[in-house]
Amino acid sequence: MRTLIWRFYRDLKAYKLSPDPKPTRMMRARFDRIFTRKTGYILLDQQLRRLHRRKAHLLRVLDRPDIPLHTNGSENDIRSVVT
Repeated sequence: MRTLIWRFYRDLKAYKLSPDPKPTRMMRARFDRIFTRKTGYILLDQQLRRLHRRKAHLLRVLDRPDIPLHTNGSENDIRSVVT
């Protein structure tokens, strides 16, 4: 599962660098295949379902490649203020 998720994330990053509307339907279907999979591990399956419910938010980059895939930059900016 980890490999499938990281490969998908890698492909989202590549899409963000060079957006092409053609593969967006394929990427959404791939997301569904990954995050609706049953692993047999209760906690992992729950987490996958939770992520799948957030599909629209998590795949927003397919519609808006200008938005960041993660918030690490924002978290780093505020960390210095907090500490």
